[in-house]
Amino acid sequence: MQVWFRLFHYGKNSKINLNNKKMKNLVVLKKFQIMVVLVVAGLIIGSCNNPKKTMQLAKVYVANEDGGSISVINLQDSTKNTEISISDSSGMMFMAHNVQVAPDGKSVWVTAIPMDSTATNQLIVIDPNTNSIKKRIELGKDLHLAHVVLDNKSEYAYATANETNQIFQVDAKTYKITQKFELGKGYLPHGFRHQNGKLYVANMDAKSMSIITISDGTITDIPLGGVAVQVATTQDEKFIFASLYDTKEVVNYDIKNAQITRIKLPNDAQGPIQLYATPDSKLLYVADQGETMGRPVSNKVFVIDITSNKVIKTITVGNKAHGVVVSKDGKTVYVTNSGDNTVSVIDVTTQKVINSSC
Repeated sequence: MQVWFRLFHYGKNSKINLNNKKMKNLVVLKKFQIMVVLVVAGLIIGSCNNPKKTMQLAKVYVANEDGGSISVINLQDSTKNTEISISDSSGMMFMAHNVQVAPDGKSVWVTAIPMDSTATNQLIVIDPNTNSIKKRIELGKDLHLAHVVLDNKSEYAYATANETNQIFQVDAKTYKITQKFELGKGYLPHGFRHQNGKLYVANMDAKSMSIITISDGTITDIPLGGVAVQVATTQDEKFIFASLYDTKEVVNYDIKNAQITRIKLPNDAQGPIQLYATPDSKLLYVADQGETMGRPVSNKVFVIDITSNKVIKTITVGNKAHGVVVSKDGKTVYVTNSGDNTVSVIDVTTQKVINSSC
């Protein structure tokens, strides 16, 4: 199932080039305040084609899975880009699968899978001020760690383990494992989000979404009828969305009424991966990747109106659109095109791709 999640690269559209290193997920840290998974929060205030407009102070953290490192991109000055190796003191290489900035901006968290299958999977904690590793948290062997998220207060980190069908809870101050949530055999949990004391987990093999109440460990499983890759929350706390790759759908889960609405994507959809809602909870952006299951590569982002649960716009981006995130001010969308080694920047007002040549 690892084949589902293609690596991210940077290049053409934004000219943020990391020498073709393979990347997984990316997070933006602006003035060391959280901007959530992938790229985030009011980064670009103008095209680089216009020298009178500049980029706001921001860092982009990129997990280079095959490269065994985290790249730190300075959006104002690419000459200040740097790279953090996550290999240990013995030289053992770890694959950086996913990266997340803590909401308080004081730490960056990475799920790290050892190249040596007999070694231990780790959560790695990076100091964003020094770009150095300050802690390695050993979680166990044969886990295949996937994604990491933190709660809103940055008190606990959570990580999904594909192979063991678990979610780990780790104290963000003591770095100790405090809980393990057991989903059961055959779930293959992957992408997930935290909201209001609950974890919403996309399960690929179980074709479901697990809702975990952290306080008492209660787990409710919601059948979705398709391979669930990732979930997205809305800031008004009304809805949870999940992407279903095989059925080419997005499902809208109404939290209050516990009801599901299925949103069929356009006929040319090839399989959605990641998705993200605007801060005003009005629009949902869906990256359509394709390629697996014998399908063609897609270059589309679909825009869903949350009120009507309908696709209202199709935006052409780069090949193998995988990751997507909306800026904190809701003005800009960032899409990783893993087939082209680029990032497409979309203006929310015009729903058009902004061509930049930084």
